[in-house]
Amino acid sequence: MSKSEQHTIKKTVSISGTGLHSGKEVSATFRPAEAGSGIIFVRSDLPGHPGIKADLRNVSSTVRGTNLGEVHTVEHILSALYALSITNLYVELDGPEPPSLDGSSKLYCDLIMKAGISAQGSNAKSIKIREPVIVMESGKCLVALPSDRFSVSFMINYPVDFIGTQFYEFELSGNKYLSEIAPARTYGFISEVEALKKQGLALGASPKCAVAIGKDGYLTKLRFEDELVRHKILDLIGDLSLLQAEIKAHIVGVRSGHDLNIKLAKKIEEVG
Repeated sequence: MSKSEQHTIKKTVSISGTGLHSGKEVSATFRPAEAGSGIIFVRSDLPGHPGIKADLRNVSSTVRGTNLGEVHTVEHILSALYALSITNLYVELDGPEPPSLDGSSKLYCDLIMKAGISAQGSNAKSIKIREPVIVMESGKCLVALPSDRFSVSFMINYPVDFIGTQFYEFELSGNKYLSEIAPARTYGFISEVEALKKQGLALGASPKCAVAIGKDGYLTKLRFEDELVRHKILDLIGDLSLLQAEIKAHIVGVRSGHDLNIKLAKKIEEVG
């Protein structure tokens, strides 16, 4: 499979579950799309079935997830689609956000591969970084460096001994995403849950769809010792996919989240 070519899926597939923030039961149906369509999210539960394209210009919020207008928390689906070279797809939702499933992108990857991947002949857009692109704020940093391929070096740190500093390096090639990144789940601190719920967030959060972190340790069995930083890479890939292009760059990240991810993508787009 070549990322220089556009791809869609071969057949329609669906999956259901609970939305991480809305707490609502929702189904996601993936439908093939013509070359040049891009990734289109469709709210089938709203009058007129409005659609919104996965495009940087449509990002409406980056609070605890990446939102595109009336469609929220899209980063896990987008990460899976980018890793599997899907450039054209309709994602039909009968609720405000996709199902969180197990909190990773693995089940979305499984769904896409079940549907089959179809090359469409048309060339896909490509962005090659030629000079360093840097965004920084509040002790967080993201840098895009020139490279002939897409890779990430990412570091996080938390002031608790059992997390401390985590660092992971990843190159998007072969099946590495499926084995190293896709299974890594989102995570949250139990101490923050009540405050988030008062803001209308994390209403569907549970240890079934996230790594739960308590005061003295993890309350969920980890899939990787460094699962948290791997999930940060998963999110980063989903956010950068909003550039709607194959990205040739080495991304270096320090404690970045959705807001800084989107700012880097916008700066990359600005410099061409």
